[in-house]
Amino acid sequence: MTHRRSPGRVLAVTLLVTTLLVTAGYLAWRVAVLAGLETHFGSDFDERRFNRLQQEYDRREDFFARADARMRKLIAEHPDAERIDWSQYRTCVREPGRPSDTCTTTPPRDQKVYDALRGVGVILYQPKDEGRTFYRFYHEDPPRYTIMHAPEDTAEEAERYADTHGFRSTRPLGPGWTILGPIDDIGREEKQFP
Repeated sequence: MTHRRSPGRVLAVTLLVTTLLVTAGYLAWRVAVLAGLETHFGSDFDERRFNRLQQEYDRREDFFARADARMRKLIAEHPDAERIDWSQYRTCVREPGRPSDTCTTTPPRDQKVYDALRGVGVILYQPKDEGRTFYRFYHEDPPRYTIMHAPEDTAEEAERYADTHGFRSTRPLGPGWTILGPIDDIGREEKQFP
């Protein structure tokens, strides 16, 4: 005597098995994504990025000093500027009361110094940050890291600054130089570097 399976029962079992497989696949995908995010944004990623940035800084310390001296001259030339940013090909100054930034082509001598700072997307000064200059690394995957030069800061003051401005972590590089870990909150990062 043959036992016939009803089409309804076969369909129900197939749907149940398919649902379980899809759910298990989705959960496995979520775990893999979360593990990948933790690896990318977790503390281990900070250490690897910090190590690499510290090596770059150590190799090019004289170029960072030359770039900072150039930025100090720009600040002296524009004491009322609300922002000065120096990128590879342009130097822009935001003066109070002007509708837009005034930009000039970066001179070849300055461009040579800038080019030696591999990975730096922009060098930025804002008077709201009390004499600090920021070397922002834009040409990499987020999160974005920054080297800060604050000649008057001790390591403790730099750490306090980082904590109050939303940076995740810091590493001192030498007197007045600090790597700032990323700001996790995009809105807060945009307020810090408008």
